[in-house]
Amino acid sequence: MLSQPRAWATIFMTSKDRRSFIEMCLERSQPVTLEVTVDTSEEGWSHRECTCDEDTRGRLVPDESDPCEWHFQFESLAEAEHRKRVHKLNIRFDGIYYLNQGNEVQLALGSCRFFTLSFPHLTNLNWEEGGDTEHGNYIFSVPPFPPTLRFLSFRGSWDGSVTRVNNLVSFTFEGRYSDKINVETLRLFISNNRSLESLSLKRVDFEGTSRGPPVSFFNLKSFNVEIQTKILPTIIRIPALQRLSSIRISMEDDGGGFTLRATGDGITLSTVSALPYIAEVWQDLTGYVHPSIRHIRLYDNWEDAEPHQGGDGITVASLLTDVHTLEIGKNYWASWYNGFMADLKDLGPELKTIRFEISDEHEPFEGRDEYDEWGGELLDQIEELVKHRFEQGRPFSVVERLVVGGSERINRQQDYVWRCFYGSRKLDRYVVPV
Repeated sequence: MLSQPRAWATIFMTSKDRRSFIEMCLERSQPVTLEVTVDTSEEGWSHRECTCDEDTRGRLVPDESDPCEWHFQFESLAEAEHRKRVHKLNIRFDGIYYLNQGNEVQLALGSCRFFTLSFPHLTNLNWEEGGDTEHGNYIFSVPPFPPTLRFLSFRGSWDGSVTRVNNLVSFTFEGRYSDKINVETLRLFISNNRSLESLSLKRVDFEGTSRGPPVSFFNLKSFNVEIQTKILPTIIRIPALQRLSSIRISMEDDGGGFTLRATGDGITLSTVSALPYIAEVWQDLTGYVHPSIRHIRLYDNWEDAEPHQGGDGITVASLLTDVHTLEIGKNYWASWYNGFMADLKDLGPELKTIRFEISDEHEPFEGRDEYDEWGGELLDQIEELVKHRFEQGRPFSVVERLVVGGSERINRQQDYVWRCFYGSRKLDRYVVPV
């Protein structure tokens, strides 16, 4: 296998592999393209045969005149015959320090030859920078930056030098809350990458203002944002957002926020927001194209989620204006915010289909002492809503149970509860099929 280049695709270097073994692998795998993963987040482990193990600094700064077998294995890639083979590069770098005359000094990437060179055929770069380091910008300062790069994922501290990158197809950036990005710098970067099909921006705080018109993206298929949304329309315009037609709002598994995911004809938009601001964020992102949303699903990914308690100021009525089909999870009903019931009653005649999640513990009959506790109030409100819209001349054409998965036994229980409720309240009287 070692002598068959076509059997090679990836070289993954670890601290357990000797440098001579890595060099042999590189030599024998030619001319196959390489995907390289370099993790410099650790200082390195001690080895009794190590030539740079006398002090901590020795394991942080390579000595190419006497290369160590057990550290800086990735420096072998710095050879021209190997670096031109690298097409995919994954780098994870954390803050590493050493003591110099009693002072703590941070390791600079420039001390490693590997980071001072460019990769002429690089197409994918995944950079993850931990701690408080700012060395990610170093890799963008190496001229010339590879013109072949199409996919860039960058997690770290933003710097203006990243604007040198152009012609990307996919860009993912996750910043740090302590950092700020100049609005004009981001606009210039966006302007140099008009062919983007996927764009993700997280943890971005802005400063300054835009000095030019917003950049229009006509090829974008995926847009993910977790940032200050009000500034975005001054930087980015996405005409395809007009084709969005479906929304799902759900709580994250960790309960840290609500995810809004909208889809349409070849376009996806996703964002995370606190519940009171979801409608406002939606307006910031799509207000200039006014998409018509026909289907909305309110549901939790988190099985242990508690009912969402909102206030009078919370509303999603602006999202529901054009909706034809609405699906409501149990934790979103009534307890989501105080005006939810009123919003549903007042929606126009476009809303024809509505589905509710009814858990197996809901009791459809008022004979139980725990009637209110086990969902009797919820069932009463469903009946009231269906009846009200019928009396106002805006009847539903379909009122159904929202099937959310789970075991077959639980699904049968929920179906039984729903059929008992629907039949005992005679909801057919208020439903007008199309």
